[in-house]
Amino acid sequence: MKMVLTSGIFSIIVGVGAYYILINIGMDSANVMSSINVRL
Repeated sequence: MKMVLTSGIFSIIVGVGAYYILINIGMDSANVMSSINVRL
């Protein structure tokens, strides 16, 4: 159970980190959101 919780938290952190990196590179939030939606 703890392993599932840890991996879930880690995936959320990675997702948020990737989102902020893309924002900081210069993509606007609309492009980031659409690319995330396509990936899902």
